[in-house]
Amino acid sequence: MPFVTDVLKDTSFSASARQQALNRIFSDPGLPQTSTTSSFWTQEKYNFSQGAAMSLPKEADVVIIGSGITGASIARTLLQSRASNPSSTSHPSVVMLEARTVCSGATGRNGGHILETADEYAEFADAFGVDAARKLVRFRLAHLREILAVAEELGITTETQARKVQFLSVYFGEEPWRAAMERMRRFKEGMPEEAAEWTSYEGDAIPRELCLTRARGVVAGPAGALWPYRFVTGVLKRLLADFPDDLRVEENTPVTAVYDETSSSGPRYKIETSRGTITARHVIHCTNAHVSHLVPGFRGRIFPVRGQMSAQTPGDKFPNQATNHSWLFNYDRGFDYMTQLPEGQMMLGGGFAQSEAGGLAEMGVSTDSDLSLYIDIHLSGALRAIFGGTDWGCVQGDPVQAMWTGNMAFSSDGFPWVGRLSETATGRSEHGSEGAEWVCAAFGGEGMVQAWFSGKAVATMLLAQDASLSETVSADLSWFPEQLLMTEERFADAVLPKEAVDDVHKANL
Repeated sequence: MPFVTDVLKDTSFSASARQQALNRIFSDPGLPQTSTTSSFWTQEKYNFSQGAAMSLPKEADVVIIGSGITGASIARTLLQSRASNPSSTSHPSVVMLEARTVCSGATGRNGGHILETADEYAEFADAFGVDAARKLVRFRLAHLREILAVAEELGITTETQARKVQFLSVYFGEEPWRAAMERMRRFKEGMPEEAAEWTSYEGDAIPRELCLTRARGVVAGPAGALWPYRFVTGVLKRLLADFPDDLRVEENTPVTAVYDETSSSGPRYKIETSRGTITARHVIHCTNAHVSHLVPGFRGRIFPVRGQMSAQTPGDKFPNQATNHSWLFNYDRGFDYMTQLPEGQMMLGGGFAQSEAGGLAEMGVSTDSDLSLYIDIHLSGALRAIFGGTDWGCVQGDPVQAMWTGNMAFSSDGFPWVGRLSETATGRSEHGSEGAEWVCAAFGGEGMVQAWFSGKAVATMLLAQDASLSETVSADLSWFPEQLLMTEERFADAVLPKEAVDDVHKANL
């Protein structure tokens, strides 16, 4: 959870490099740029533009900014819970605005992993107590069941390649392996029912068919994999079909500003875009790495980190394990993550710690148009080294089919931010029960086990506040971890220092 922010405290890196990273973290991330690296997942794009002749709606009940898995979850919850007799039918209830094309940000650039290792259980228990740790882990574990169930409900399981697999968390060093075994012991002791599918293999007991002869040990447990872009577009296509009058999805429509405005119809927010202006009672910010562009109070609290992914051709001796396994490769510093497609491609990402200045060069970077040379070198050579020449064999054709970057959003305290925004964060007035701004962002590279239910939670909060949008919604959020909530106390406390320090004691404060 804190591995990124730990780099900022690591005095083995120069104060100059750490200060440059902090300067980027506290700067405006801007809007998503049109120039990007090409993600393997989004090579076949679905057109949501609905025709260039259609004008932008002038009004909406809710404007969602962002069209990744978070935005899709929010839109689904809002529309499925909408009032049966809405007070106004003159405008769509929900308008989703995307600066580029749908799902072109972090969700369309990730690793396709639905993975919760439960390594954090011990850390959560030490920090918040056993009950809170169980709630946090259950929240994260629930995403695998839910995403697979949604894919099945929508009939897109085959299209999205949504599947349950067994993750293999691979360790190569003695000390990291022993630490992993202690974390697993505490997880099994604290959550025996949930941990029932977890197991471990050590040394010569590692099954030969896993092709991991170089590993010191392996922790295995339930996980999932899917084609993330197809999942999000599948959800949105169904919503557009089911709610044609209530939902608009507007691509290539960056939001340039949000203003508070009171008119004859009551308090409203004015959302300015490159194509015109929309007024709405509610604005939901799920722009993740770019959130502090429109919500400047989050600078130093939510910040972008550039990640790198690849699609690689497997060696001719490596058996296809797409329906069986996914992988984490844990090193002395950093880790990589991987799924395999049924067609064979190895979807390998990571290399953060191997980038310039141990990852500092990737922090605060809000663009996805360039590659890190050092990460490219690392990812391009990792698989043959991990599996060994005997089990990997030779690669037929281009070994690296695609390499791209994307922007994750991390938070200063390691948790997502979910809930109603205050005037302190936005600099704009709050409207009480008549409307509000909301946030759902900063998933720390683990969006596939946090974003879907976080989106459901923020939509539920909105509906509970605004009775005109729903007649039947349950406001019960007892299942949602309080550590993820947007609160004034958390906002005041959870901010990074603006200055890098060289003193080891101060760096650990």
